[in-house]
Amino acid sequence: MLPRVIDEGGWNRRIGWTSLAVGVGTGLVMGMWSFDGPMGVPEWLGAYDSVGRRLARLGHIAFIGLGILDILLAWELPRLGLAPGAKRAAARLMIVGNVLLPPTLFAAAACRPLKFALPVGAISVFVSLVIAARGAWRSGDA
Repeated sequence: MLPRVIDEGGWNRRIGWTSLAVGVGTGLVMGMWSFDGPMGVPEWLGAYDSVGRRLARLGHIAFIGLGILDILLAWELPRLGLAPGAKRAAARLMIVGNVLLPPTLFAAAACRPLKFALPVGAISVFVSLVIAARGAWRSGDA
């Protein structure tokens, strides 16, 4: 079960910063074999233009991008013109997407059939952002 949202966006902020750190960390590891680096490319990733390698690069950048979105949502959540339940849903769905999508991209790079699990995280992020956008329009800010 997901943690309760006691302080609006508190978990989103924590997970967002953690996601950014993991994203930079995966980039550091991937950089070891990029551009004729000191390590060879793991066989399971394949050539530069292979699907596995593309999924891994997407997983790396998804950690960073979703981390930023999670932090932004944490910042905006108190200002959104939404009922508490809608704010909670937006926060939790973003957490689900941030926790599931990037690791699933890396897993699908290693085991192609796992690509069919990607919509779960992606749809969670999408619905969270739709809820947040609705709240932004309803907030009355000019």
